[in-house]
Amino acid sequence: MWQNYFKIIGIVPGRVVVPGKGTIDFSKENVPVELCKQLFDSGFPYLELTDLGKEVLYNQPKISKSKSDRKSKGSAESHDAL
Repeated sequence: MWQNYFKIIGIVPGRVVVPGKGTIDFSKENVPVELCKQLFDSGFPYLELTDLGKEVLYNQPKISKSKSDRKSKGSAESHDAL
């Protein structure tokens, strides 16, 4: 299911005419993930990667941004500056 890896931005999910690919219906679950990846890689402006997409398709590790991590890093950095 392509929606696990990409989300539609800037338009309402539905039929989109894509040059060289024809009409793709982004309201359906059966759009091939590889097609979405090709569109994304070519700069298609209406697709954005989800965190899972970054991790699975592009091997980018998930970055944790918990409040405790930010506080401990911030206090350590300010302490080092002294």
